[in-house]
Amino acid sequence: MPLPQVQAALRDLRQAHRQLLRLVDSLSADDWYRYVPYGEWTVKDLVAHLVGDMSPGGAGLVLAGILTPEFIAGTAEGMDRRAMNARVVAERARLTPADLRQLLYHSHDRFIEAARRIGRRHLHYLEMPVPMGPGYTLLVEDWLWSGYHDRQHADDIRRALSQEWQPEPLSFLPEIEAKFRLLWRYREGFLRAVYSVADDAWDEPCAATPGWAYRDVLAHVASNELRVHARLRVILGEADPSSLAPFQAVDEWNQQQVEARRDRTVRELVDELAWNRYQTLRLLARMDRQHLAATVVLGDGRHMPLLDYIDMFSVHESLHGGHLVPASRARRWQKQPVA
Repeated sequence: MPLPQVQAALRDLRQAHRQLLRLVDSLSADDWYRYVPYGEWTVKDLVAHLVGDMSPGGAGLVLAGILTPEFIAGTAEGMDRRAMNARVVAERARLTPADLRQLLYHSHDRFIEAARRIGRRHLHYLEMPVPMGPGYTLLVEDWLWSGYHDRQHADDIRRALSQEWQPEPLSFLPEIEAKFRLLWRYREGFLRAVYSVADDAWDEPCAATPGWAYRDVLAHVASNELRVHARLRVILGEADPSSLAPFQAVDEWNQQQVEARRDRTVRELVDELAWNRYQTLRLLARMDRQHLAATVVLGDGRHMPLLDYIDMFSVHESLHGGHLVPASRARRWQKQPVA
């Protein structure tokens, strides 16, 4: 008999996967070739990504008995999933939508089979920490709660169906692009935290951010990109430095933005986050070599070099991703209803 927490994680995965399959089954022939905002993949590419490598994944690593804190930390630090994801999608480009739908149906089979074999002798592995970034640590047990991934990309498909999108080629200075490995890692880590939050936890108080609920943390991260945009536009010469005055009262501005979004759903907040993140990339793509010497004026009056500022707002998402962990399904599995 699998451990209770493993059974709960697999129930969550099956529920998320059923909902994803129903959405994929609703796609028309043309829908498969719609572009997913705000990148370069079609819905077909995204489904190929969701199929993945059909391996046992983290459950297989637990069973293999090879996990050590050093192995986990080294893998987390050195792995660049962007290249892995691109390779999987490219390898499945020749497949038809029908082929991908069939593969998607079976995509979690080996993972589920491996997870069912995890027992009490593996508990010490499940308790090992997994560093996700500054202020953000998961446990190996969280690897079993992989339903977040199906939920996240189901929303991406819904976004593709609700709006017309055409990819916009963006190019970046090498110095800026070098920052994207961690930027992408922390951004994806934050989305992992968002799509792991238990449905009934969003309006509960977040202990790490007094006065805010978990929903407010998401609203804050979504709106914080507006501050980034304003500072980057000043560097580009498109806005006067005086336009940054409202941001000097950091806490007040943050509170105003959160309160303005209190009637929005989680999905609406994620939609705003996705759009605002893309606008940040568009602004960074317009930076040329002269802008590398520019500095960003922070709310406390400090001046920070542009490249350091990119690191700063990347880390910001990691910190708030960590704040959402206590509200995750993995931490509250005993409260979750049986699907």
